[in-house]
Amino acid sequence: MLAAMSARITPARVNVGCNEVLAVLANVPEARLWALGSLPLGRLGHRLVAARYFIANGETWLKHFAWEGPLSRAAPMGPLKILELNAQVHAARQAEHGEQQWRDWLDAVALNALAAELAGVDDPAAIEWLAALHQHPAVAARLRARLQHEARRLTREDPRAADVLYLASYDLRCLPATTVGEGRLDYVLVADKGEMGVRAVREAAAFGATPVALFSETDDANALQVRLARELGGFAIGLAGNFKETYANPRQIAARVHEAFRARFGAQAEEHLARAALYPGYGPLAENAAAIQHFRHEGIVFIGPMQDVVERAGDKRRFRQLAESIDPGAVTPGIVLDVETDADAVVAAIEAGHAQGRFGFPARIKAANGGGGRGQVVCTDLSGVRAAVTRVLSEIQSNGWDPGVMFEQNIPETIHLEVQVLRDRFGNTRHFGMRDCSEQRASQKIQEEAPPALLRDQPELVERICGIAVRIADECGYVGACTVELMFKDGHFYLLEMNTRIQVEHPVTEEAHRVRTEAGLEPLDLVALQLLVASGRPIPFAQEQVVQTHVAREFRLNAESWRGDLKDPRDGKRGFFLPNAGRFEVLEVPAADTVKSALAAAGVTGIGSLTVRCDLGFAPGDTLVNKDPTFGKLIVAVQPEPGFEAQRYELLRLASLEVLRRVRIEGQQVLPTGVAIPGSTFITNLEAHVRILETPMLVAHGRGEATLRHVGWVVAMLRGQAVPNRDR
Repeated sequence: MLAAMSARITPARVNVGCNEVLAVLANVPEARLWALGSLPLGRLGHRLVAARYFIANGETWLKHFAWEGPLSRAAPMGPLKILELNAQVHAARQAEHGEQQWRDWLDAVALNALAAELAGVDDPAAIEWLAALHQHPAVAARLRARLQHEARRLTREDPRAADVLYLASYDLRCLPATTVGEGRLDYVLVADKGEMGVRAVREAAAFGATPVALFSETDDANALQVRLARELGGFAIGLAGNFKETYANPRQIAARVHEAFRARFGAQAEEHLARAALYPGYGPLAENAAAIQHFRHEGIVFIGPMQDVVERAGDKRRFRQLAESIDPGAVTPGIVLDVETDADAVVAAIEAGHAQGRFGFPARIKAANGGGGRGQVVCTDLSGVRAAVTRVLSEIQSNGWDPGVMFEQNIPETIHLEVQVLRDRFGNTRHFGMRDCSEQRASQKIQEEAPPALLRDQPELVERICGIAVRIADECGYVGACTVELMFKDGHFYLLEMNTRIQVEHPVTEEAHRVRTEAGLEPLDLVALQLLVASGRPIPFAQEQVVQTHVAREFRLNAESWRGDLKDPRDGKRGFFLPNAGRFEVLEVPAADTVKSALAAAGVTGIGSLTVRCDLGFAPGDTLVNKDPTFGKLIVAVQPEPGFEAQRYELLRLASLEVLRRVRIEGQQVLPTGVAIPGSTFITNLEAHVRILETPMLVAHGRGEATLRHVGWVVAMLRGQAVPNRDR
């Protein structure tokens, strides 16, 4: 019995139970697969997947589980129906059709026709096909390959058929992608705020969906994203409490969404909600596996990866192991300690690894689920290991992170690079080149560049890194937008982690790239593509249609000022960015033509195309009192004229300086209550951005000569420390 039960097929850490599967197949009213509540196609989707789980596990369930009593109480004829189904499955397995014959039949049948047959879940023909797909993995793989190849046509002509075929062929050991059914994404529930919340509301409306803004009733009742949602024909759903109790609380969000849809749509609420999807942006829900699971249970489609993918790819240990399996030289020397929580055992393993020559010092211990500089400590030698281990294990416990650490050789003063990746549920994966995010403060980026000037003459290396990132997304079955992060130093790269969400800096990638179509070059819109993937449709272009046309730089607009007289509590040194709060009175960004004319008048030549973009989460009259100081992003992109390609990064630097000097962000500082301080000035980091661009380091960087640039150089420069711009 134990051996039979251990062979049961189900997603990792998710229970698709016997009784709920049998209830769905016996047509018990309201029955569904609770762990997979957001399946597309409603009742049909649940019956199709339930039939697959029954084919995989039914023999074990019927032999060893007490199922007849519970099922007969819910549906008196239910046990008979299940026994009849079991007989059909048994007959299908005994049929004298080999794998090759099923492959031949699959190759000969039109996918639309096969989908129509599979949709009749109760029919013997459907059971025969589903049993064959389970019994012959190569046939299922062939169906997935055909579906991937024909997905664009099929989702255009018959999106319901695409849903049926996907549900009939995805790997039951993994969770299915969260998408709405039949391509009908009619409502986008925006669960982020600030500039990303505003962007998502606008994108939803442009996509043709109704924007629904979720907001804190305490802080954001009149926020820009709420006002925009209503102006664009949508509505808003209030949440009670502070930030963590609202934007980070999946239980309250799910409850309020259901309540709002019932109030608005009455008896049709469930039908409307099935055509809705929740967009987390890069807010607190975005990489929260427990939240994703809760939304699935509540029947709410999540725009992003499944929770099992977040657990695999978002965990630094598992990411390292996956990357190492693809390219052993692509990770830093070190060891992984999966679930160990005992300090003595961790210290012993580290000492043994060092004795075996697996890594050297200095080294860094990192919590598997930390981030943003948290949960990690650098050790200069073995003597500091025990204290570092104790501190990190304490942080893991206090933050409620999953146990597990990595101990890796520390590679100081590195460049921070990223690969932007997008993947749909059919297995189409695209990358959009790389970003350089090495201008940082407090382990957070403030400027980003795409593509990296550092790798301007190394296309083979860029393609190798991007290729590995694509393989990682494929291997873990990712669906949605993600970013693979890596360190770079002295010609070597070291993969770090995958961020299982869209990132703050994605607009710099958008502005550097276009998509070549029959109509010409079209803008790259990663958020629109996220919505497209969540609607169940495939990425509509091939990798070779992604074209890098511009060089771009993004500046995070933060309500903060550099204070050289104050100590940074993180390292005890003088000088850090002090967050500010304020009321916006003026928010003005210059037009690209104005900037280009000013540059030409100053003697700057060679700029063919100039783009100035500003994503803001606020409008004049709005007040920023949040802990996150970022209120917007300014992106400048340059396409050089023919003959000026070698100067493109210097032209970008000069254009960015001209734009920054013409930006006007004015207002008054406010108290934590939001009350303005009379006579005060609202200070931002615009001046710091100008200082960074004016340094010899950035001038040398544009020429590809800033060999000593690294993630800590900006803070060192602002503190007045010597930062050479090249090797001497």
